[in-house]
Parts: sequence; structure tokens; C-alpha cells
Amino acid sequence: MKVKKILVMLFLTLLLPISGCAGLEATGHEYLMRGQILEMKDDVAYLCIGSKDGAQVGQEYSVYKFDRVISHPKVNISRFKKAKTGTIRVTGIVDEHMATAQILKGHAKENYVVELNP
Repeated sequence: MKVKKILVMLFLTLLLPISGCAGLEATGHEYLMRGQILEMKDDVAYLCIGSKDGAQVGQEYSVYKFDRVISHPKVNISRFKKAKTGTIRVTGIVDEHMATAQILKGHAKENYVVELNP
């Protein structure tokens, strides 16, 4: 009987953190929505953020690039420095996974990361 109680407690202990993670995706998108620029075509950015992620026309995003920084020449460990390159505004929702945006200031390139402005 004691073993059964211990197994149930162990199961519940493991289950609670996992179920809590299910809501983190929605929370992350509500407070810190991030995506990637998939393509730049005629000054239009195609973003990997869509209606399913909560993207809306008119939202402004900061654009960032990540530059590799070598921490020590003898150690082969890469670190990256985040640098803001510009600002974009969502101009259209393509589908649940993609949106279009225009550059408001600075510059943007494919594979740069965009982050919703607070």
C-alpha cells in the first residue's frame, strides 16, 4: 500500500510541471512574441509569425541580428551578441503561420529575428 502511495505522489509530482508548460507557449506569445524573417522581397518581410501566434496588422516589432562572438581563441565555444538593426510593422496576415511586414527604420534581412515591441 505504501509503495502505491509513493508511486502516485511521484506521478503527480512529475505531472504538475509538465501540465504547467502547456500554457507557457500562449503566455510567451502574449508577452514576448518572437519570430524569424523567412524572406525579404521588394522591401516586404515575410515573418514566421501568423494569426495562430497572435500576430495582428499594425503590430510593431524590433529586428535583431545575432553576431558570433568568440569567447576565447583556444576554446571552441560560440557565443552570440544580439544587436538591434531596425523596426518593422505588420501589414498583413498571410495565414496562421505567416505575416508580411514593412520596414519602418533601419534594415532587416532573411534569418534576422523579430520581437514584438511592448
